[in-house]
Amino acid sequence: MSLHSESNLNAFAWTEGLRAAIGISTPVAIGLLTGHLAWGILAGFAVLWILSSDLGGAYRQKAVALAGSAVTIIVAYFFGIWMTWSATNYVAGTFVWVFLAALIGVAGSAAAQAGLVSSTIVITSVALIAPGEYGTRLIACLIGMGWALLLCLALWPLRAYSPIFQALAMSCARLANLADAVWLGAATVERPATNFQFATAYDGLMTVLERCRNIWGALRARRAGPTARSMQLLLLIEQLDDLGKTLVAFREMVNLVGREPWFTEFRPYLESLTHAMSELGREISEAIALRGKNVDASGVENLARTLEARLNLKTDQGSPASFQRKELVRTIKHLVEQFLVLAEIASELRSGHSRYREPPEARFGPRPQTFNPIAEIRNSLSLRSSSFQHALRLGAATTFAALLASTFQIARGYWIPMTVVLVLKPNFGGTLQRSAQRVTGTLLGALLAALLISFCSDPWLLVLGVGGLAFATFTLRNRNYGLFAMALTPLVMLLLDLAHPGTVTDSFLRIFHTMIGSVVALLGGYLLFPTLEVRRFPAHIYAAFRAEAAFLRAFGDLVRGKEKRPMAEFRRDTAVAVSNAATAAERLLAEPSRLR
Repeated sequence: MSLHSESNLNAFAWTEGLRAAIGISTPVAIGLLTGHLAWGILAGFAVLWILSSDLGGAYRQKAVALAGSAVTIIVAYFFGIWMTWSATNYVAGTFVWVFLAALIGVAGSAAAQAGLVSSTIVITSVALIAPGEYGTRLIACLIGMGWALLLCLALWPLRAYSPIFQALAMSCARLANLADAVWLGAATVERPATNFQFATAYDGLMTVLERCRNIWGALRARRAGPTARSMQLLLLIEQLDDLGKTLVAFREMVNLVGREPWFTEFRPYLESLTHAMSELGREISEAIALRGKNVDASGVENLARTLEARLNLKTDQGSPASFQRKELVRTIKHLVEQFLVLAEIASELRSGHSRYREPPEARFGPRPQTFNPIAEIRNSLSLRSSSFQHALRLGAATTFAALLASTFQIARGYWIPMTVVLVLKPNFGGTLQRSAQRVTGTLLGALLAALLISFCSDPWLLVLGVGGLAFATFTLRNRNYGLFAMALTPLVMLLLDLAHPGTVTDSFLRIFHTMIGSVVALLGGYLLFPTLEVRRFPAHIYAAFRAEAAFLRAFGDLVRGKEKRPMAEFRRDTAVAVSNAATAAERLLAEPSRLR
C-alpha cells in the first residue's frame, strides 16, 4: 500500500477489522458447536476487551501493555463478583473503580485504555457474572484473553506505526537528496550561486516532514499519554528538521566561501563528505523502513575528521580567510554530529527505547525530564489537579447513573452508567460532541440490531453477523466515533442475544438508556468542576503571543551576535504554545455558543 494511502490514520483499518472478525467470532462459533454458547460468548467478550486495549507501538511495549490490560481485566472480574452481591456494593464499587481507573489514566495511553475497558466490565458485571458459575466463566474469560493475546502478539501482530515509519523513511531519502543537491548551482570562482535546485530539494524534504507531523499527530491524538515509541518518532522528526536547516546553513556557507580562491583546494574533500552523508542518509532510510538496524556512520566521521585537520593546517591566523575556515569547520562539525545522532536513533528503533542525548546546540537550559507514570499519578492527587477533578466528575456521574438504574430497577439499566463512562470527557465541548455521536450511532445501531434479531432466527446467521459487525467496529474505530458506535451497538446486542434471546423492544430500550446516560454525562460535565474552554482560552493565547515575542527577541539577538540560548529551543517553545492555542480554539468552537 502506498504512503499516500496510509498517511491518513483516520482511514479505514481493514486489517484490524479482519483480525477482530476472526478473533471474536471464533470462540462464539466453538461455543455454539460444543453446546456451551454462554461460555463462547464470554470468551468473545474477552477477545473484544483485549483487542480494544491494543494501541499498537513497539512490539515489546505492546506486549507489556496487553499483558497489563489482561491482568487488569482479571482483577476487574473479581471486583465485579463482589459488586454483584448487593445493590450497595454495585453502586459503591462503581464509584471506586471508575474513579481510580480515570485517575490512573494519567500514567499513559495503555493505562487509560485498560481503565476504560475495565470500567465497562465492572459496570456490566451484573450481566456477565452469574452466581454459581464464577469459576467456569473465569476460565472462559482466560481462554478468550489467551486467544486474543495469541492473535495480537504471535499470529497477527499489527503495527499501528507503519505509516509514520514509511513517511520517515521517505524523509531520510529526501534528506539524502538534499545532501546531493548541496553542490548543484553552488557558487564558484567563475560563477555566482543559483539556488533553485537546492531549494526544490529542501521543499521536498519539508513536504514529507509535514506529512510525518500530521501522521504523528493523528497517532498521538488516539492516545491518552506519551509512549516511548511516540516520543522516539517525534525525536526523529525534529532531528530531520534540524538536519535540513543545518544543510541550508552549510549551503549558505559554501556559497559564501565558494568565490574565494583558497576554497578550491578543499572543494573535492567537501564533495566527498556530502556524498558520504547522502549515502548514510539512504542507509538510515533503509534502517527506519525495517524498524531499526545498526547503521555504521564511521565513514562520515573519518572523512570529517580528515577534512577538519586539513582546514586547521592553515596558519594565516587573523585573516578573513581564517575566520571563514573556522566557521566552515564549526558548521561541518555540527552537521556531522547531527547525522551521527540520526544514525543512533535509527539503530535504536528496534528496541523502542532511546537513551537521553543532548543535541550539540543545547548548551543552555535544564535537561528535560523523562515521563514518570508514578510521579504523574502522585502529582494528580490534589483537588487543584484537572485530572483529579475529572476522575471525581466521572466517578460521581457514573455512580449517579448506576444508582438511578438500581433504584428504579431498570431492565438492562447498566447501559446508562456505561454510556456515561464512554461519553464524559475532560472538557464540556468534547462531552457534548461525543454525546451527539454516541446517541446518533446508538440509534442507527439499535435499529440495525432490531432488524437482525427479527429476521435472523438461525443462530449461525447471528454468528456470521457477529463476525461482520466485529469487522465493521474495528475498521471504523479510528474513522469516526459515530460510525464506531453504530457498529459496536448491534455487536454487543447480538452477543447478548445469542445467549439470552431478546426482542425488538430491547433495542429501543438501549436507545433510551443511551439518551439518559448522555444527559447524565452532560449534566456532570456542566455541574461538577466545569472546565469550559472559554475560561482557559485567553491563557493559551497569552502564552502563544509571549512565546512568539521571545522567539523574535532571540532572533534579534542572533542577528546582533548576542545569542543567549539556542534558537531551536525558542522555535520548539513557540510551536508548542501555538499548537496548544489552536487546539484550545477547536475545543472552544465545540462548546455551545451561549457559553463562549
